[in-house]
Amino acid sequence: METISQTFSELYDKILIRYQNNSERSRQIPDLSASDEQYINFLYELDQPTLTSFAEKSQISKPAATRIIQRFLKKGYLSKQPSSQDKRVSYLHLSQQLRAYCQNSYHLFNQVFLQTISVLSPAERTQLEYLIKKVNEKI
Repeated sequence: METISQTFSELYDKILIRYQNNSERSRQIPDLSASDEQYINFLYELDQPTLTSFAEKSQISKPAATRIIQRFLKKGYLSKQPSSQDKRVSYLHLSQQLRAYCQNSYHLFNQVFLQTISVLSPAERTQLEYLIKKVNEKI
């Protein structure tokens, strides 16, 4: 008998594979690794990200965050802007290309997810949404 965790893992893998194999996604920035994409999503989600807030959101050390940010700066994915109030702080800004990429990625993932749950009735989708939100609030 499958456990709920096994079923969830299998579902997650299937959705992720459909999303990652989407031709619309893969042609925008083809050399972007999965981990780089995750880090870029963290930067996209943060309001006025700094190195510290990025490290906290990513749950990585500041030295590791510094290496990632330096790499992204060299590739032109980011720019840094010093704070007008505190010169020790710099804000990180995604390039326009990556902002558009993130917006498109969120849209594509939403499409893939909605296609996946299209087998559910409207009442089942509402119940699933409730349950996912309940679990998400507790972690």
